Amino acid sequence: MSPLTGRPLERDRTEVTQRNLDTILTPERTCHDLVVSSKKKALEEVATRMVATLPMLTTEQVFENLVAREKLGTTGIGHGVAIPHCRLSRCSGIVGGLFRLADPIDFGAFDGELVGILFVLLVPTREVDEHLATLATLAERFEQASYRDALLAANSDQSLYEAALRAPVPRAEGQ
Repeated sequence: MSPLTGRPLERDRTEVTQRNLDTILTPERTCHDLVVSSKKKALEEVATRMVATLPMLTTEQVFENLVAREKLGTTGIGHGVAIPHCRLSRCSGIVGGLFRLADPIDFGAFDGELVGILFVLLVPTREVDEHLATLATLAERFEQASYRDALLAANSDQSLYEAALRAPVPRAEGQ
């Protein structure tokens, strides 16, 4: 069951599992050693870093919308991962940012684990189906321990970016 959508994870959804993250993630929005001390500081910092490559948005818009979404319920999906996301009318397409924290923080995740990986999504207001499909893609990737481990092992922004783009290798049944 996906903690994001509340629906069963469907392994045969090729339109989701084959989605390439390079269409939404750039090296400029990837950081392997983000130093923050709280959820609020993390959202503030990722908002600042996201808008550095998105001139149509402001840090305040992104931060306020991420906080508003977080107030509806945590975006901590478990296994040390959170996917903060929000809809923005001035956003022209789905964009992502990947941030590995120097020290994990409390994000209120359902499993109680501290969060060390943030994948931030900014989505145009009109992109409902694509938004859900992207969240499903990310949830499926982050379900794979090998994918999370590769992200945690990255020692530079570039190696984190490259690890994120590699499709995870699913475990064999029963493992």
